Amino acid sequence: MPKVKALQCALALEIRSVTCPGVVLKDKEDIYLSICVFGQYKKTQCVPATFPLVFNARMVFEKVFPEAVDPGDVVAQLEYDTAVFELIQLVPPVGETLSTYDENTRDFMFPGPNQISGHHDSNRQVTMRRISGLRGIAPKLEFSTTSVITECLISSRKCRTQNECLDILA
Repeated sequence: MPKVKALQCALALEIRSVTCPGVVLKDKEDIYLSICVFGQYKKTQCVPATFPLVFNARMVFEKVFPEAVDPGDVVAQLEYDTAVFELIQLVPPVGETLSTYDENTRDFMFPGPNQISGHHDSNRQVTMRRISGLRGIAPKLEFSTTSVITECLISSRKCRTQNECLDILA
């Protein structure tokens, strides 16, 4: 079987914290962030329900684009994917979504220069949307991203393992 070249996009996401000065939550159950990028869902560890919520979580999302011939094709296709963040409190029976943030994955991974603090800094803050149960100001999500687009062979089981992507992104 011939090996076919494809492009793979990997996103390393480091979630630092969610801040919301002056806001006290009525429920005391733990909170976590649910993240969906490239159709892959991941979540942070739970933290106590007191702002600032400090996560210090690192995760990697990967997707292979078999039809892409150059990185520009990959970036164009990212417009059709949505990066979604949900701040969820473990209030029985199923949890309560406190706030959300979503953006097309292209703009999330490659923000314009006015959306980044500093010229070459990947540290970012975005304002989340409050859901009805959260009173006060809207929470701010603090995070950084690093992304890489690499060539891989599609006939292999997986173009790269997550550990190899972490090495590339480090």
